[in-house]
Amino acid sequence: MKTFKTIISAFFILLFGSCENKLDLTNPNSVTSETFWKTEADFNQAMTSCYTPLKNWNGGYYGTRGLMTRISRADDIEFRNDINEIYSMHRFTNDQFNQVATNLFYQFYNAIYRATSILTEIEGKTFTKEFTDKIKGEALFIRGMYFFQLAKEFENVPLRLTASQDPKTFPLQKSTQAEVYNQAKKDFLEAANLLPLTNAKGKPTKGTSLAFLGKLYIYTKQWLQAKETLEPLTKAPYNYKLMDDYSWNFDEAHENNQESIFEILYEPVGGTDQWDNGEGANSAQSTTIAVEYAAGSVGGWYEAQPTKKIMDLFRAERAANGEYDYRVLTSVAWDYPGCMYYQKPIQQVLNATELKQFWILKSQNSKTRIREVGSDPSYINERAMRYADVILLLAEAELELKNAVGAVKYIDQIRTRGNNLLPYSGNTDDISVKNELIKQRAIEFFKEGERFYDLRRWNLLEKELGSQDPIRFANFGKRHYYLPIPAKEIQTNPLCKQNDDWK
Repeated sequence: MKTFKTIISAFFILLFGSCENKLDLTNPNSVTSETFWKTEADFNQAMTSCYTPLKNWNGGYYGTRGLMTRISRADDIEFRNDINEIYSMHRFTNDQFNQVATNLFYQFYNAIYRATSILTEIEGKTFTKEFTDKIKGEALFIRGMYFFQLAKEFENVPLRLTASQDPKTFPLQKSTQAEVYNQAKKDFLEAANLLPLTNAKGKPTKGTSLAFLGKLYIYTKQWLQAKETLEPLTKAPYNYKLMDDYSWNFDEAHENNQESIFEILYEPVGGTDQWDNGEGANSAQSTTIAVEYAAGSVGGWYEAQPTKKIMDLFRAERAANGEYDYRVLTSVAWDYPGCMYYQKPIQQVLNATELKQFWILKSQNSKTRIREVGSDPSYINERAMRYADVILLLAEAELELKNAVGAVKYIDQIRTRGNNLLPYSGNTDDISVKNELIKQRAIEFFKEGERFYDLRRWNLLEKELGSQDPIRFANFGKRHYYLPIPAKEIQTNPLCKQNDDWK
């Protein structure tokens, strides 16, 4: 059973109250900075507020539009021309006025402000060391994660490390991506020293912080540090493991399993409004992701579908039992004998046009509903970090450290989970193993928002995008490696200049 503590609006008024002139009279019952930061309950409530920007519908990194932002720019999913802001990113015609990217940018800073406020206010409090360490560790991890994702998406950005509401502090010049990554590294390291080995569902642990730190090391090509950080997660006292059934990573019935290192919780609590910022009195703690991708015949909005290119890759190798790779069968539905879609044979569900297409299955309610309905919320958690990522990041680190044989051992853990594929039998030179790693990450993390960033750091964006859709690729330029600094930030922060590729 999932749990979620409803956030009261008073805390958000406290942190993000209006700057308009206030009445001379003071309400003795109102929440202020002088009355709020007093009890453990206050800090727990403040900590809860740091998670809603992660899943905000129209700007949270793991919410509906945030996920679309992450998956729309690679070569494995094709978006239709329905949501202008997403379609422009998909077709590489976006600019600094894109509202989804702007929302994403400010949700990052929103959460960074909240985490920094907690870190500032807890100093000098007389709580137990256990409680203080837990709150500080959690806030540091959250801040580090947001800094990591912020720099990953926008490259060079202002590095805001104070929780100030003084307008004089708002203008701030950009720091380099390396500087922002370095701050995230510091936060992850300190968080790992403070967080417990186990924690409540949806909360980070020591292993969570180390996993994100190891990933940051991969992004910054610090291969030995990545190996030394990630390798301990494969043994005691950690008990992570790959699920034999790959589909357990994308349904509601098997959430928070041993493969999950960090999950974004969606829960049947709160109100009924799915379309606001997740923090109002009537906000639902749910997601619209499932209805966004389902076929029209089952009530979906068919916003995006797998590309032919990725399907060719998916079906190129058969599993040990002669069937298609089980990961493919549980990630995508199409017209093949035995395919079930929303609890019926797909041939009985879709129309003739839809049967010629491919349909996303990950994080859909295909096994539990007969159709998706926009007003019927979905509560499937988003897995923000899986143990499979740790394993394949270790494979990448080993390969870059000239240990191709060691890399294959990690790759085979992914291939053979649940007796799916046979062990890798190709050549063990660096190029062959790298190609296998590229293929396995494409299959393993389809629709999870990894592909674009993988291709970018491997210097393969131009090659893979060009081979997927030459017309779409004609719009692509080096500037599309990152999103532009939003126009709003340029206009309101005179010290912040647009990144060079977007000038």
